[in-house]
Amino acid sequence: MRIVRESALGRLTYIAEGAFARVHRVEGYTLPGDPTPLAYKRFTTKIRQQARTAEAVVRFRDTLPDADRADLDAYSVWPRALVTSRMGRVCGLLMPLIPQDFFCELNDPKTGNRTSRPREMDWLISTTAQRAAAQIDLADVERSERLMLLAQLVYFIGRLHKHGWVFGDISFRNAAFALDPPRLLLLDCDGAAPLTDLYRRQASTPHWEPPECSPQSPRRRQLQDDVTDVYKLGLAILRCLAPGKGAGSSRSAGRFTSDAIDDAGRDLVERALSPDRSVRPTAKDLYVHLSRSVASRVKTSHLSFARLASPCVIRGQDAVIEWEIENATEAVISYGNGSRTTVDLTAHPRRHAFRPDASGPVSVEVRNKYGGLRVDLGSLTLFELPGFHFDPGELPRPKTPRLEAFQAPIMSAVLKGRPRIATGGEVVEMPRLRAFEFIGSLVPADRASVFAPGFNGIVADTVRTVRDSLEQAGGELKTAIRRIHEDRLGRLERERTGP
Repeated sequence: MRIVRESALGRLTYIAEGAFARVHRVEGYTLPGDPTPLAYKRFTTKIRQQARTAEAVVRFRDTLPDADRADLDAYSVWPRALVTSRMGRVCGLLMPLIPQDFFCELNDPKTGNRTSRPREMDWLISTTAQRAAAQIDLADVERSERLMLLAQLVYFIGRLHKHGWVFGDISFRNAAFALDPPRLLLLDCDGAAPLTDLYRRQASTPHWEPPECSPQSPRRRQLQDDVTDVYKLGLAILRCLAPGKGAGSSRSAGRFTSDAIDDAGRDLVERALSPDRSVRPTAKDLYVHLSRSVASRVKTSHLSFARLASPCVIRGQDAVIEWEIENATEAVISYGNGSRTTVDLTAHPRRHAFRPDASGPVSVEVRNKYGGLRVDLGSLTLFELPGFHFDPGELPRPKTPRLEAFQAPIMSAVLKGRPRIATGGEVVEMPRLRAFEFIGSLVPADRASVFAPGFNGIVADTVRTVRDSLEQAGGELKTAIRRIHEDRLGRLERERTGP
């Protein structure tokens, strides 16, 4: 069981005050391993009695299995730790701060100024004129949403009954609600107690007292139990489904209109409100009927298939989720370091690509105005590319050896003094070929260029003239080479025979 010194809470901001305690927002402290924002309820009267009940509710939460504890936290601000004074005595408790979704804006009845307050279930039985006078930002809540809120209320109380606990002070003032989707939150949970506690003292809000606990009852009961809880659940169903003038004090199922509830539901509520405790149904009976009524009217979101198609990506690449979703308007993808992406399912009905910022688990939550569904898709691994640095100075410079000029000695001697070759006649200048114009001329839409008439004859004459000149020059070169060779042989012979 967690126990926190009051001095460790740090800065506190006043929220509200009741007959037995003062409530503050805890600004800079959260419980180890639990980031939930907290409120500090400091007892002002009957401190010893409240300390005893607070210890019981905190211990009860600690002993629950994980799934039951999750239910407790989802539908209530159940206390999570005790707070002790400098003397070591329990002086209060820490509980979750009511989320902002459960608040509404309205005019303060005392000052007339706009203020923010928890949206209590009392507003579900208000008239249009009452809401207009308060200028609350709440329209009339449709029947399907009312059924969902009632089903959650009955479910939570039924779970307590399963563990042998009784809530006691069930009323619309001890429950707040949110919409889109409909959600319920039970308040003042430190008044709950186990049935085994024979010293429990639980109050009843005016107009919510069970008949057996009334001062006028000849056999007045001092201890409330799961049966008195069911009576108050019957009142909640009656008043929520038959709102309007007089709803806050009504106790008769005759208030139901023909379209408010079916015959089976009316029978259950009549039995729940019976003075005869033995005929009252259980909270489970009420929940089964309400859940069936909700299922027949509401199409909740359905995620028939979803998978992380790319569990491994490189930074800068997109990860892809493929899905098949029904009865949902949007999906929320959670990934990396708490990043969230909201996806319009009308634009992305089958798949969506997102760019992750870190490795970590990936989940998808789909929802519509009636509720949502969350699915874990496993972990995504984000790989980092290694750094790349290019420095041209680090590359080796190519070295090429110096090449000396090459000259063939024999060829140089042979060509030395060679006769000049001249061509006789005038050489006709060859026409310049315009490549781009020539290619363009091949296109059928363009007119092809043609050579001028007589060109073939000119070319033939030129070729003959060049050929004759080359033959003549070749003969002269041959004669010159032969003469040089004969002279060289003569010198060699004279050197050999001598003078």
